[in-house]
Amino acid sequence: MIRVTSTPPADWAERIAAASQSEGFAEAMRLMGYRPLYVWSADYAALALVRGWRLTARANLFATGAPWSFLRGTLDALSARGVPYVKVGDTMWGVAGDGLPPDGAAPQLSITPRHTFVLDLARSEADLLRGMTGAERKIRKAEREGVVVRPVESAADLAAFCQLSHETSDRVRARTAYTDFPPAFFETLHARMAGTGAARFYVAWHETSPLASCVFLTHADTMLYYLGGSTRNRELTAKQAPAAVFWRAIRDAKRLGIRYFDLGGCTPTDDVNDSRHGVYAFKKRWGGQLQAFHNIEAILSPVAYRLQERVLTPLWDRLHPAYFRLLDAAHGLRHLTRVPTSSPAQPGTQEG
Repeated sequence: MIRVTSTPPADWAERIAAASQSEGFAEAMRLMGYRPLYVWSADYAALALVRGWRLTARANLFATGAPWSFLRGTLDALSARGVPYVKVGDTMWGVAGDGLPPDGAAPQLSITPRHTFVLDLARSEADLLRGMTGAERKIRKAEREGVVVRPVESAADLAAFCQLSHETSDRVRARTAYTDFPPAFFETLHARMAGTGAARFYVAWHETSPLASCVFLTHADTMLYYLGGSTRNRELTAKQAPAAVFWRAIRDAKRLGIRYFDLGGCTPTDDVNDSRHGVYAFKKRWGGQLQAFHNIEAILSPVAYRLQERVLTPLWDRLHPAYFRLLDAAHGLRHLTRVPTSSPAQPGTQEG
């Protein structure tokens, strides 16, 4: 039997298979306008992040390691709750193997292949460096330039992290649709996950100038690159700070006994004119093994989905930065006044 609840069961941390299913991640995603639903059976678990209601509702489902039988039941459960569209996974997480529908894609069920490079950290640092194809030169350049990478430990560090993320979002949104993560998202992610090591925040500095920032999420034997940012100052970008951050994270992961370092999703392409080529080329240089996973998109109500695609999605692409700023301001006000926004709920409360 599949259960869907608005709060997690007491043993949720033992049930999940990825950081994207954790309660801390779910709480941070509230600052992106989502409401989390915790989905589980006797053997598997998933986190559904739902935005909107009824006709406008969309869900992003994180179900790493779950088989298709569980996913099919979860889709049925979300459909019964009025969710017209569900995307399983994103550019960082997805499903593979028996998590895919056995009959493949269908009219209301599409499958998108994704890729990532994964480093096996059982190798020595020297072997890792020898396996790189250009990243090692960037690491040495950053060291010569005096770039120093430090974990985010203070409010000032976190503010620098958020500013770099915002600058990067502005640059990317000038070319394509891109999510602008508000400071409150990172503040909540740091507060809920950094203390246990489930999230590791870093900022690269040159003297007093922040150059690059990254957050990595850790679960079980894997550390995954999740989000990052960098300065737009051309005089500072040549110092190769992003490479310094990745190398610091890799070395920390090895020190902690983590086996795999996942460089995060990428799109393999050798077309230098493709906007995705830069990310692919950067991640390829680290010498990891290219692995595949998949996203699944399920249209559970075709009529509502068409409305979303024709009207709501274009509006969201334009207006979501302002929406996130409002959520960010509300979060800051609640933090200052320390007034709870709702009564505490009991774990396992059933979502209607």
